[in-house]
Amino acid sequence: MKKLILSLAALTMCSTMALAQGDRFNVGFGVGTTNHFYQGDEITYPAPFFDVRYDKFFITGANIGVDVISEDSITLSLFVNPFDGFAIKPSKMDSAYDSIDERKTQIAMGTILAYNLPAYDLTALVSISGGERGYKGETRLVRPFRLSDDFTLIPSVSANFYSDDYTDYYFGVDGDELGGKINHTYSPDEAYSLGLNLAAEYYLTDKITLLAFLSADKFSSEVGDSPIIDNSTLIKMGVGAKYSF
Repeated sequence: MKKLILSLAALTMCSTMALAQGDRFNVGFGVGTTNHFYQGDEITYPAPFFDVRYDKFFITGANIGVDVISEDSITLSLFVNPFDGFAIKPSKMDSAYDSIDERKTQIAMGTILAYNLPAYDLTALVSISGGERGYKGETRLVRPFRLSDDFTLIPSVSANFYSDDYTDYYFGVDGDELGGKINHTYSPDEAYSLGLNLAAEYYLTDKITLLAFLSADKFSSEVGDSPIIDNSTLIKMGVGAKYSF
């Protein structure tokens, strides 16, 4: 799943996008794993990391964008995500479910609004994005805890909405995909997910930071009832490191 390839960067960047301004250039690499989400094996994946900002331009995780409004507490940005979606190949499914067509990522364009509440060290983010396979919206609350000079925990909670076009492409089943244990078509309506996320950063040196993340997203029944979905809760975890130039 190409979206999952960038999970480490995305979860760590949920705070960096909104909480840190100023020019910077960070790159890194990690390894992550997921539980059984689709009817297939657990997936272990590489997780490249990008956090680049120059003036109003940024690359954070899979998002490439520009700030159009940047005030003390509010930032409004436009972005493009070339790897949006839940991609899966038939070869990654169990043999009884490999009759499905490949689901591919999409190029999604969107906007994100970040609002900082300095008194509570809290950031609220709202985004909406979409492409040819549908759109999604997200709200997220982020609250970092600096436990020492070297160690920071970054918990967040999130809620996502997915359009019916989006869910039908990634979780629906057409007639030509029937076979094995897939014995009926499925066309879901709009869906949502609720997420709990925890990222951690340990500053090994001034230049090198160790990263870790754990997240759990619970999808509504429109996704969970799909014949090609094994578990309506998607769990992701991983570790990595980044280098600051």
